[in-house]
Amino acid sequence: MAFEDAQRFVAKMKEDLDFRAQVQSFADSAPMQACLENNGYSFDLRELVHAMAGCMEELDQMMHKMSES
Repeated sequence: MAFEDAQRFVAKMKEDLDFRAQVQSFADSAPMQACLENNGYSFDLRELVHAMAGCMEELDQMMHKMSES
């Protein structure tokens, strides 16, 4: 479940600019983590990195398709 939370978080960061700005506004990690948990996201750093790597892979595939056109 935690990896799925990380995937949802990465997707939300891509799609929701207001949410992204809110997350980026935190100066410390503890309040940011509390905010994320309050919004239903519970994951650790490893799970977040794994989800971000998946996002980067999607971006690479999209860029590759665009370069073929």
